[in-house]
Amino acid sequence: MNITKTLTPKNENGSLDQRFISYVQRLMEHCGQECINNLSQFHKETVESERNAGGAALHMVVKFYSLEMEEWEKKRLAKSLREALHEIGFKPSKVTKLMGAGKFKAEQWNQLHRCFEYKSDHQLREEQHDFLTKYGVTALYEMSRMNDIGLARVRYAYIDDGNILNKDMLEEIRKEYPANPDKRCSKHQSSSQGVNIYINSQAYESVNGAQSKKLISEEDKYEPPQLSAQAVVKQFLYTVEPSSMEELLNAYTPHAQDQILALLAEGATKLSDYIASKRIVNI
Repeated sequence: MNITKTLTPKNENGSLDQRFISYVQRLMEHCGQECINNLSQFHKETVESERNAGGAALHMVVKFYSLEMEEWEKKRLAKSLREALHEIGFKPSKVTKLMGAGKFKAEQWNQLHRCFEYKSDHQLREEQHDFLTKYGVTALYEMSRMNDIGLARVRYAYIDDGNILNKDMLEEIRKEYPANPDKRCSKHQSSSQGVNIYINSQAYESVNGAQSKKLISEEDKYEPPQLSAQAVVKQFLYTVEPSSMEELLNAYTPHAQDQILALLAEGATKLSDYIASKRIVNI
């Protein structure tokens, strides 16, 4: 671990902000080598501990997603499991990978993939189990973000030739065959279409219902509809619901995920302080 690089603020493209390097170097000098060595050792031990415990955490997540329960129950328990992994000591980006990899492995565990040569269901199941157990958390997480074509390439590389692909190769396949590549675009289009429908309907009413709306002022006519307080809060809570956040984070690198979650945590604290500063006024 290079503490100097870790402490230096990053630009949007991930490069170091050169303006702060001299300040960080002075900070390191003031701290002294013993302090730096202790922090470096702590980081090394933390990474090693996280790596050693990763298998157990993945096993727990797989077993969780294998349980039968109602969808709302699974969402609530998934949120609790995510928080527990954070509390145990896993980094935010690692928890995201564990949850994604565990869910993928649980869903794929008993999937039977037919081929041209005859194989019994027992053979196909053993083949699938062997394939999934050959890969760790990061690799399974990458697979969970591929479409069926990308996943088939990874799977048959092992089944046919015994090849276990490394992280870089998996990333390349994931980029070439991403799961739901147009999801964000379609969401944006749906939102835009909704706005257009609203605008068109307003225009239609203003033309065809002009006589019946003479008493409505121009200001009121073009005033956007107001959402209720409950609707606003529901929209906000939906955006930070665990499954929605996980879908959002999946589009970014682990380093970027850490930054996003850190900023969200800071924002949550500020929001809490803001709410606490407001007096309740009875009308």
